[in-house]
Amino acid sequence: MSDSRSFFRAPILFALGAVIVVLLIYKFANFREERLVLRFLEQLKSGNPQQAYQIWGPSKGYSYQDFMADWGRNGYYGEVHDFKVLKSNTRGTGVIVVVQFSHLKKPVSFWVERRTHTISFSPFDEPE
Repeated sequence: MSDSRSFFRAPILFALGAVIVVLLIYKFANFREERLVLRFLEQLKSGNPQQAYQIWGPSKGYSYQDFMADWGRNGYYGEVHDFKVLKSNTRGTGVIVVVQFSHLKKPVSFWVERRTHTISFSPFDEPE
């Protein structure tokens, strides 16, 4: 009787371990991209828009003036105070990171390009 228990113990433990590993990979698959968005938002919250813009990824198509029109004190999104990452989803070559701001009714979806580690607004609508 004890031989049959020990015979099944190893495969069951292996299967349980595999399930745990898969769940951890799923949970932390977008950890770096979420952390990048949080660093960006922390710079805005701390009053460092230049550093936030550097994290965002300067480009000709989105100048610092454009950035400030969105994220500056009187910008479209206003001052950043409290925020929370709601979720993140891998899509193609990047990750969509959805953030809820305390002062906004709707969450904002960011796109983080995995290869370049740059942030932009998500081109995809994410359901809440």
